[in-house]
Amino acid sequence: MNKERIKKLESVSRELVTLFIFEELEDSENIFWIITVTWVKISSDLSYLDIYISSLKNWEILAKTLAKHNAWIQWKLNKALNIRKLPRIRFRYDDSWARWQEVCETINKVI
Repeated sequence: MNKERIKKLESVSRELVTLFIFEELEDSENIFWIITVTWVKISSDLSYLDIYISSLKNWEILAKTLAKHNAWIQWKLNKALNIRKLPRIRFRYDDSWARWQEVCETINKVI
């Protein structure tokens, strides 16, 4: 598939999934504080939609919690996208924030 079309699908998917997450997990502020969809990656054959997420609290259970709601989010996304082959959603935890904190702490120790 055309790379520009994949980028457009990733952008639209990110917006839709973000809305769906906040609709489905209305009480998530108490559990996770802030949930962020950091980036979205669609495989070139449209088989998978990897959604990378992060949170400020209880990050260990975030992907598992979203996986429980995966069927509903998948259904809403399939309904909203107008493409022939619909990708399967997979949630991944983005640990770049934790890595960034470790780098900053290491730099502060050296300085």
